Amino acid sequence: MDAVSAPLLAATDLRLDEGASVVVEGLTFETQGDKVLVFGGSWPVLRAALRELAPRRGALLLGGHTPEHAARASTVAIAPLDPPLPPELTPRAYIEWSARLATTNAGLARKRAAEALGALGLEPVAGSPLGRCALAGRRATVVAAALATGAPALLVADPTAGLADDEARGFARILVKSLDNIRWALFAPRLALESPLALAADEALVLGASEVLAQGAPGDVAARERRFAMRVHGEAEAFAAALAARGFTTSGSPPRLFVELTGSQGTRDLFALALEHRAIIVELSPVAGALA
Repeated sequence: MDAVSAPLLAATDLRLDEGASVVVEGLTFETQGDKVLVFGGSWPVLRAALRELAPRRGALLLGGHTPEHAARASTVAIAPLDPPLPPELTPRAYIEWSARLATTNAGLARKRAAEALGALGLEPVAGSPLGRCALAGRRATVVAAALATGAPALLVADPTAGLADDEARGFARILVKSLDNIRWALFAPRLALESPLALAADEALVLGASEVLAQGAPGDVAARERRFAMRVHGEAEAFAAALAARGFTTSGSPPRLFVELTGSQGTRDLFALALEHRAIIVELSPVAGALA
C-alpha cells in the first residue's frame, strides 16, 4: 500500500514514554479520512511522528511508513508548532531551504518554494527577517516550509492556536485553501466547530492515552458532548451493573467503560455510585469538548 492509499495515521499497540512517565500505552487506531482532526492525547503521537519520542513498543505509521522513512522519502511532511526559527533568515529563504532538502532538483525546489510562499499569503513579508515577523507570519512560514517539500500529506500542529478570533479564522481559511489538494491531519487541543478547518475535515479522532475515545465525522463527534470514558479499579463489574440498573447508557468492558449522561445525570452521580459499590474511578475523560 502506497503513501496515498494507506491510512494517513495508524498505530498498533503503541507505547510512548517521556522520561519516567508512560504517556501512551497500547494505543491502536487507524484514520479513514483524508482531512483529519486529531484531539485528546494527540501531542505524544505528534512528537513520535516528529521522532522526538521513540516507540517503546508497537508502531506508528504515517501514510503506511515509519516516521523515519516518511521524512526521508518526503511522503509525509510535518509542521510543528512554534519551532525555533533562525531570526536572521527570511520566510523566502527558510522555505527555499526546506524545499532544497527534499529534492536535488534546484529548479523544482525554487518552484515549490515560490508556490508554497504564495499559497500561505507570505509575499508581503517574504523578505523580512523571521525575527521581526508576527506570530502568524512565522507559523505560516513553518507550514509553507512543509508544503514546499512536495509531500502528498502533511501533519500540522494547529497554527491558529492562541490567535485572536478574527486572525485565526482568516488564517484557517488560507490553510484550507493551500492544503486543498493534499491529505492532512491537524493536531489541536480544541477547535471551534464552525472553523474553516473543522468544516473542511472529513474525520475527527479523539485519542486517549490507551484507546480511541471517539472517531467519526466532526459533527457526529461534537454531538457526543455528554459522553465520558472511564477507567475503574476495585469492584468494576458491580459498578458497571449498577450503572445499567440506574439508567446510565454504557458500553465497553471493565475496567474501561464509556458512559453517556442524559437528563439530570451528572458526573457527581457517577462518583457517588462508584463509592456505593466500592469502585474507584481513576480516570474520567470527556469524549467531546474538543469540538465546540
